[in-house]
Amino acid sequence: MKKKRKSLIFVTCLFLAGALYNLWTLRKANIIFIYSDAGSTINIVVDHLPWTDRDKIEWFLARKEKILEKYPLYDSGVHTFYVMDVGKGFTNYNENPDEDLRCFPTIKNEKNCLIKDYLLIVYEEEYINTQFYIAPWWTFYQLTPEGKIERIYREENL
Repeated sequence: MKKKRKSLIFVTCLFLAGALYNLWTLRKANIIFIYSDAGSTINIVVDHLPWTDRDKIEWFLARKEKILEKYPLYDSGVHTFYVMDVGKGFTNYNENPDEDLRCFPTIKNEKNCLIKDYLLIVYEEEYINTQFYIAPWWTFYQLTPEGKIERIYREENL
């Protein structure tokens, strides 16, 4: 009887874990705000990103061209995309004097800053593969010339 009960508990936990994973991955990641310096950097504020690293990268790649249509960058040079978590929402220095904030001058409001919580950083430069750094462990990936996503193991991560 004990063995049957343990099996039932295990199957129930497995089912719940699968259900939670599906709920998370099916939940659409919403872009809350985009800011461009009209040169080399775009900040994208989201409510969350997909669960897996590969899904995060694919989410970004699926939206990149549409973002660049609306917020163009210089044709050459280095381009950096910072995908940030909206967290508890916009704030200011008075409310969070001890936090590392990123403020957006285009928001004409007292609360125009976010606590820096980067979920994904994308780095593009001519003649090198597009690089992806994914929080919280700053796992490093690159996009190969064939369009494949490959993980890069750096010495400091070994």
